[in-house]
Amino acid sequence: MVGLTGGGAGPDRGPLVVKFGGSAFADLDGYRRVARYTARRAAGGERPVVVVVSAMSGTTGRLQQTLGVLADDPPAPVAAMLLTSGETVSVALLAAALDAAGVPAQALSAAGTGLLGEGPADRADLVRADPAVLRAALEECPVLVVPGGQAVDAAGRTVMLGRNSSDLSAAAMAAALGAGTCVLFSDVPGVCTADPYLVPAARTLPAISYEGVRRMSRHGAKVVHESAVDWAQSGNVRLHCRPFPWAGGPGGEGTVVGEGPAAAAVVAHKGSDVWRFRSAPERRAAARGLLAEGLRTTEFDSASGTYLVVPAGVRGTAHHLGAGRRHDGLCLITTVHADGRAEHVLVSRADADAEARRCHALLYPEPAGAADPAGPAPVKARSPHSDVLFGSRPAPAAGDGAR
Repeated sequence: MVGLTGGGAGPDRGPLVVKFGGSAFADLDGYRRVARYTARRAAGGERPVVVVVSAMSGTTGRLQQTLGVLADDPPAPVAAMLLTSGETVSVALLAAALDAAGVPAQALSAAGTGLLGEGPADRADLVRADPAVLRAALEECPVLVVPGGQAVDAAGRTVMLGRNSSDLSAAAMAAALGAGTCVLFSDVPGVCTADPYLVPAARTLPAISYEGVRRMSRHGAKVVHESAVDWAQSGNVRLHCRPFPWAGGPGGEGTVVGEGPAAAAVVAHKGSDVWRFRSAPERRAAARGLLAEGLRTTEFDSASGTYLVVPAGVRGTAHHLGAGRRHDGLCLITTVHADGRAEHVLVSRADADAEARRCHALLYPEPAGAADPAGPAPVKARSPHSDVLFGSRPAPAAGDGAR
C-alpha cells in the first residue's frame, strides 16, 4: 500500500511540512498571510520548509460542475487535467507572494513532488513517495511550494489523487523526508466530533489515535484523508490539525493525530447521493464496480430498503448505478462510536442539520445549566477569485444525470 524511502524521525527533525487548505486562500490576502507565516518559519534557515497548497476555496467544485455540463463521463485524463489546475494556480500565486515578501521559493509541479500514482487519472492511488526528488530541490532552495493532491504516473503524466487529497500529499512527503510532524491547516479548529459548520456544539479533540481518525474518514467525515493517515502512521509522522489563521491560547492548539484515544463523531453525508436498490446483491455489485474505479461508498440497510451512498457529481458512476434509483431528497446521517460501531439513519435533506445536531447531543450531552450551543452555524467561505477560470457568472447547473 505505502512505498517510501526514508523513515520517521523525532517530532522536530527533518524539513517542516505544512499544508494549507483552500480556505486559507479565500481571498488574495490569504496568499500574503501564508507567505508571512512561511517567512517566519523559514527565518534562520535551521529547517527547510515544504508548503503544500490546495486550490482556492470553491475552485475544484466549480471546475467539476463545469466539466459535468459538457460531458456526463469525460475521460479520466481530461478530468485530471482540468481538476488539478486549481492547485497549480495556488502554487504560482503563493510563490509570487513569497517573492514579494523577500523569500525565494521554488514552485514545483507534480513531477517535482516525487509522488507516484496508479489507477484512474482523476482518482489515482498514491503508491510511492521518493524523497530524492524533493531533497534535490531543497538543496537548491530551502522553501518549496508544492501542489496538493497531485502525483505522476509511470509515464510521467500528472494524475489527481482524488478530491480533498492535499492532506495525503503532505503526509506522504513528510513520511518520505523523515519529518516527525506534519501540520495540516484548515478552516476548522482541528478534528471535531461533527462538522462545526453544521453542528455548532461540535467539540475539538485535543488528541486522537490514527485508527480513530481513520475510522471517521472511512465513514465519510471530512477530517483527514484516510490514506493520509495510513502514510503518516507508516512513516511515524504525527499529524497536527490546526486552524488558520491561528493564535496561541484556547482554540488554537488543534488536534494531534497519533498515539491518542479513539472518539465518537457524527457525520452528515451532505455531499453524497442516496441510491436505493431492489436487492443486496445488486447493491454489492454496484459498490464493487465503483470501488474498482477508486470510489468508496457506504452500504447500509434500513426498514425502507437497501441503500448505497455515493459521492455526488463525480465521473464514472452512471453505468454502475443503473440498477438503482437515486433519492435526491434524502441524506444519510452516521454516528460513529469510539468502539467502531456505526449507526445509520436516513432523513430528508431539509432535516439533515437538525438530525446531526440531535445525534451529536446524544453522544455529547451538555452539562445541566450550560448555555444552549444551538444557533446559526458559521458560513463556509468560498473565494470570489475562484471565478477567475469561469468569469463572474455562475457555472451552468449540470443535468440530472443517471437515475
